[in-house]
Amino acid sequence: MTLRDEFEVLGTEIRELARAWRALEVSVVEDRPPGDGLAVSDRLAEAVTEGVADLAPAVEVVGRRCTARSLHTTAAALLRSRRRIEDDFRSHLAMSALVRSVRGCDHQWRGWARSVSRGADRCAESQCGAEDAMLRCWREAVELAELDKCGASR
Repeated sequence: MTLRDEFEVLGTEIRELARAWRALEVSVVEDRPPGDGLAVSDRLAEAVTEGVADLAPAVEVVGRRCTARSLHTTAAALLRSRRRIEDDFRSHLAMSALVRSVRGCDHQWRGWARSVSRGADRCAESQCGAEDAMLRCWREAVELAELDKCGASR
């Protein structure tokens, strides 16, 4: 594939990742059971809002022409997204805090926690697809640079 083709695939993957983050945001914020909230739900609401915002620059640039800046912007957003999903939602510490917080709560809170966990897993799956597409874009960019004899292989 060409860099242009791979960049289009990257755009599709980034938009899919953004949809997964928005779905997680719905689970965390809007599907939260009514009544007194748990401290962990407030922390997760903040993290998911930041996760959606972290990805916004990439969503914007993948709709444009492929440039070094757009590749860098997208790669940086993917790195922030990976760190946030792993640190704030899927790490042992984060999962333990979530499980502990709903222990002894009614079934609505336990269901909410399961929904959040599944949403985080979907984000991680979409993240992998976007990262794979990003790597293919970089490979194509480097191959172009080598063909143009710009010294990228030095």
